[in-house]
Parts: sequence; structure tokens; C-alpha cells
Amino acid sequence: MLYLILAIITSSSIFVIFKLFPRYRIQLLQAITVNYITAASMGFFIDRANYHFNTLLQQEWMPFAIIIGIVFIFTFQLFAFSSQTAGVAITAVSSKVSVVIPVLIGVLLYANETLNILKVVGLLLAILSFLLVFYKNNNIKINPRFMFLPVILFLANGFNDTIMAYSQRQHAGESTIVFISCVFLTSMVIGLVMLIVRLLFYKEKILLRNILAGIILGIFNFLSTYYFFKGVAKIESAVFFPVLNTGIVALSALSGILFFKEKFNLINWIGIITAIATIILIAIS
Repeated sequence: MLYLILAIITSSSIFVIFKLFPRYRIQLLQAITVNYITAASMGFFIDRANYHFNTLLQQEWMPFAIIIGIVFIFTFQLFAFSSQTAGVAITAVSSKVSVVIPVLIGVLLYANETLNILKVVGLLLAILSFLLVFYKNNNIKINPRFMFLPVILFLANGFNDTIMAYSQRQHAGESTIVFISCVFLTSMVIGLVMLIVRLLFYKEKILLRNILAGIILGIFNFLSTYYFFKGVAKIESAVFFPVLNTGIVALSALSGILFFKEKFNLINWIGIITAIATIILIAIS
């Protein structure tokens, strides 16, 4: 359970860091790319005695690492684009409701995972808490022309969570740190290509503040991913994913109130209380 708690804390910290980006005029792609460089470097340095670069491609888990790395950066860019076009609220909800995919697939794939009535109720309450926390009275703007984007994000997030859990349980094992380093390495390569294109065609400049922001983000990104992999290896999907997502939503929302003076209405507060109740319910299931 410790890994799950640490995953919630570090993942929520990433949301706080992102909220600070506009205040310090951080260029997103530059910071994201440096973030992947930092996260990959951390992993390879920490576990440097347990691998050889010339044998990495021979690892049975390498295809999974590459796929996850591609989906990582794809879903992030999709999240940003969907927020700008389809709407922030519907995008945030769709990314969190995707929790149902790894839960259901986990029950189908693993004989030791089951769904009882408490877990089902907990999963439904988790989804309800997402809807309530992200509800913003009449300020929700949904562009029906781009509603396919939240749907794709829902599927992509669910697919990525599922394949991350599967690869950790079936293949990565003791190679967790090297595995996630290869995930970040894949994302880094794609991010560098995108960044080089922008530098060449849009004449952007690399700024120190973007590099520093990327380093800080990369440290928390590595930690949150590491704790995710360690936690999902020990806790069944029907418990891990709902608690992780509701915990992130509740803690991120509370951080917004404490540090960014965000205003929550009664429905939002009911959502936070529902999220906390969900965690307790699933924990005792």
C-alpha cells in the first residue's frame, strides 16, 4: 500500500508543477522533452550496474517499453489538444473514467483478481467523484465537433494503464527501473524530434527556465512512474487503479484550493468527499 500512497503523492505533485508552468512562462514542449531526458537518465544511472546497453534490445519486455513510451507522449499531446478544443472538463473526466478499462481487463486476465460488490460500488463511486470534482456550473464548454478526442483519450489512457500493468507483472519483474527508463527513452526520442522541428521551423530558443522546469518535472515523473509499477505489481487492478485515480483527483483538487486559491462549489466538495469515501470503501473491500 505504501507504493500506492507514494504514487498518489508524486502524481499529484506533477499536476501542481504543471499549474505553475503558466506563471513562469514555461514552454511546454521544451520542458516535457527535458523531463523525459531527466527521467530516463535517472533510471539508467540508478540501475547502472544491472544492465548493458548492447543487450537492452534483446529483452523480452522491450517492445512493451517502446509501445508505452509512444503512448505516453501521444496521450499527453492529445490531452492538451482535447482540453483546448473539446473542453477541459470533458477531457479531464474522460482521462480518469478510463480506469474501468484496466480494472475489467485485469479481472479477465488474472485468476487472482475478482470483482465483489464493494469493488463495483467503489468503481462507480470513483467515476461519480470525477464528474463531481470537475463540474464547474455553467462554465463547462463542450465543442461537439471534437468529442471524438475525449473518446480516443479514454481508450488510449485505458490501453496504456493496462499494458503497463501487464508488462510489469508478466515481463519487467526485477528490471523495473531499466524498463521504465526505456519507456522514457522512447518518449524522449519522439520529444526531441518534435522539439527540433519547432526549433528549425518556428525559430524557438532553448531557455534556461524551461530546462530547469523540465528537470524538476522529470524527477517527479520518474518517481511517480516507479511507484506506479511497484504498486501495480503488488495490488490487484480493481483496487489499485480506482484508488490511484481518485486519490490523485482529490489531492490535486485540495492542492488547487490550498496553493492556487481555486474556488470550489458545493458539488465539487461533494466530489472530493465522494473520492475519499471511495478510497476507504475499496481499501476495506
